[in-house]
Amino acid sequence: VFEAFSEEEVKDPLNEILAGTLPWLSSTQGFARAIAQLLVHKITPLVVERNGEVGNTNWYLDTMYNFLDQNSDMARLRKKQSKFFDSYDADPVCTPEGMLRIPVDVGDEADPVHMVSAIKKCLEEVYEEAHEADAPQWKQVKKALKDIDEVADEDEDDDSDEALIGFQRKIVPLDSLNLSLEESHEQSIRNAAGRKRQELIVCATFVDKIPNLGGLARTAEIFAANRLVIPDKRVVKMDNFKSISVSAGDWIEIEEVKETDLWKWLKEKKDEHYTIVGLEQTSSSTCLSRHKFSSKTVLLLGKEKEGIPVEYLQLVDTCLEIPQLGIIRSLNVHVTGAISIWEYTKQHLDNN
Repeated sequence: VFEAFSEEEVKDPLNEILAGTLPWLSSTQGFARAIAQLLVHKITPLVVERNGEVGNTNWYLDTMYNFLDQNSDMARLRKKQSKFFDSYDADPVCTPEGMLRIPVDVGDEADPVHMVSAIKKCLEEVYEEAHEADAPQWKQVKKALKDIDEVADEDEDDDSDEALIGFQRKIVPLDSLNLSLEESHEQSIRNAAGRKRQELIVCATFVDKIPNLGGLARTAEIFAANRLVIPDKRVVKMDNFKSISVSAGDWIEIEEVKETDLWKWLKEKKDEHYTIVGLEQTSSSTCLSRHKFSSKTVLLLGKEKEGIPVEYLQLVDTCLEIPQLGIIRSLNVHVTGAISIWEYTKQHLDNN
């Protein structure tokens, strides 16, 4: 915009913008500080003549600009900020189409975001930010170690997607301007024990018995699965879940995916190049011991008695069954999941 005007024509408006932006450099909100830093760094050279002399009446702006420009942390943050703002096109967002456009579901039907859901998400994120210091000491240590890993990753590759996501999570308390990226890219690559997480996702959306969910959480944490997917995260706080999982729920990532949302979730995982492996006895099932697990695998468990519903089998890439030698023809779903998790882990031990 400013390129269309002469230097004298934009000098006064820029002074006003700079004067209004400077106080936000000390804002308590990280999101506001990030935008203020980027804006001050951008327009300061256009407002003052930076000659470095202490006697210059704008010496404080010169000092501030030098810090923002030369400090390595500021430069790294600014690089991440610029990537978003350079790609953000405000013009189409301000058109009627941009303002009225709504997302669609897997059936191409209108699926607008419910106002209550949006408010709930914002309140949850603000609450987490406000109570971050109230978290147990072990969780604060875990977050600190995670931040160190993110900084190390950024030093190795500033252009990596994971580094960008780590930065955005730290500075954005709300989902403003779509700064937040997919949650599936936000996970730590190491578990609480410091070991690299496997790329195995255990999906137990069809499992509704709390003892089985607790056992699956314990097994998935022991073998460093990426996450456990359950139909309702409220069960994690129940006493019978805690007694069986023996605190595994505190150490493994648990994601809630209800059965009504599972079809869409599985399609998203396939788009992310995951192999969907169903534990189900069918006419075309492969013996577990003969199957070679791909690194990125979603292990889909069925219902305790009915198994995987027929309509979901078309999304499954492979069905596996466990060879049985006794009279009883079925295993408990937790036991089935545990055996399969171990088989996956055994095949990938060298990589871990």
